[in-house]
Amino acid sequence: MIGRWKRRGNHLATARLAVRRHLPWYARAGLLMLALLLMAAVGWSLFHQGVQAGREQAANSPAAQGASLQNGRLEADLRESRQRLQGLEQQLRLETTTRETLSKQIVQLQTDNGGLREQIAFYESLLTKTDRAPALAIDQFRVESLAPGRYSLRAILVQGQSSQEAFKGEADFRLVVERGGRRETMNWPAARLPLTVARYTRLERETELPPDSRLKQVELRIYAAGESRVKLSRTYDVKG
Repeated sequence: MIGRWKRRGNHLATARLAVRRHLPWYARAGLLMLALLLMAAVGWSLFHQGVQAGREQAANSPAAQGASLQNGRLEADLRESRQRLQGLEQQLRLETTTRETLSKQIVQLQTDNGGLREQIAFYESLLTKTDRAPALAIDQFRVESLAPGRYSLRAILVQGQSSQEAFKGEADFRLVVERGGRRETMNWPAARLPLTVARYTRLERETELPPDSRLKQVELRIYAAGESRVKLSRTYDVKG
């Protein structure tokens, strides 16, 4: 055995030994899995870069640039059309409001014109009526419904030119009211209204009744000052 040793120079030559570390199977499996994951990550990165490069190349192509320019023009046209549509809608609303305002003004002017014509006709007729009217007369008497239970009572009294002094007296109304299927009569107001007529005068009052009451008839009664006997009267039948 000693003979197997060989001398090399001043040293003894020995056989080479190989030392290997022993890894358990699960460690080797983990390293293999890590290597596979690294390879997959590198592959996915390369694939993503390739897709991105393809997109950029497609976007930079003449066809893509032309489509992009056309898309931009279409979007600009759409914005312009929307702005024009909004402007037309605003103009239409303004014109509609103006027309409604003008229509209301026309109706109001027609109403005012009708009222003025009625007043002119009244004054023109008054000039002739006072010439031949008696000492006192009820020229007009009207009753109008304003709301449920509310009524307007209006009358015009004229005095003939033969009278030298103004008429002084009082006035009240005799109301016939229907309530619960029965008719009731009442004098309104409780205190008579003072009245003075010089050529002509207007008598206007509003009366309010319970909501379940309906006015059927109104009689206007005129009294001379200090007298209880009716001097003049006019009856108005309320329709409805």
